[in-house]
Amino acid sequence: MINGISSSASQSGMAVALQRVDAAASNTANRQTEGAQRLRVEQSEAPNGGVQARTVRTSEANNTDQAAISDAIDARVGQRDFEANAAAFRAREDALGSLFNERA
Repeated sequence: MINGISSSASQSGMAVALQRVDAAASNTANRQTEGAQRLRVEQSEAPNGGVQARTVRTSEANNTDQAAISDAIDARVGQRDFEANAAAFRAREDALGSLFNERA
């Protein structure tokens, strides 16, 4: 870490975003499966910065229109979150590269 710049926040953000997309995909794939439990991602701040998440099974119905809409939104949000965290990661890497070039 250089002067408080860390990539752990963006890396953990990308991991949680993928977890959210995976849960939405699982819910979608199991939409018509009898007895399938919906998955939900619970996200919180990580102790050392960034975010952490866990996937939990819920008792919510998975075969409703509301569930389908929720999963489509969650998948899109996960995609956008991943893109935003990837852009932050790249910006950090670019800034560090410029710093190193400046000092060389």
